[in-house]
Amino acid sequence: MLHIRTILFPTDFSFEADHALEVARSLARDHQARIVLMHAATPVAAVEVYIDQADIDAIRSQARRQLEAIAARITEVPVETDVLIGEPGRMIVELAEKLSADLVVMGTHGRGGVSRLLLGSVADYVLRHAPCPVLTIKPGTEQHLREEIPTDLTAAPA
Repeated sequence: MLHIRTILFPTDFSFEADHALEVARSLARDHQARIVLMHAATPVAAVEVYIDQADIDAIRSQARRQLEAIAARITEVPVETDVLIGEPGRMIVELAEKLSADLVVMGTHGRGGVSRLLLGSVADYVLRHAPCPVLTIKPGTEQHLREEIPTDLTAAPA
């Protein structure tokens, strides 16, 4: 059985991430694990531009406030937060390695076709490079996970 002690939950503060958080929260509660909420801010657009350190600090500060607000809603398990600056996929994988995370839980935007080709997929990058299992929650599927599933599947039915 997978022993889960640390769940890394990357968020872009989107609707999809909010729904995936409920899955991470439930898993953390069931496994008595901690959740590490993280956000990778990407202040650099597709072209290289100079970004003032004050602007980077403002981006980091705003993201930290948003993460702290999310963390305040989670009272049943230990929660930590981290804000990184850089390409999200790479930052998620690096933090998963640093934390020795047991699981990454993340929402996906469900893009396909040309949109995914042009924009890339953070989830795809993380799936291919993470040092641990990755659970992705596609938009609209979280309701299938709302029923309580027994954590001990070896128990005989009553």
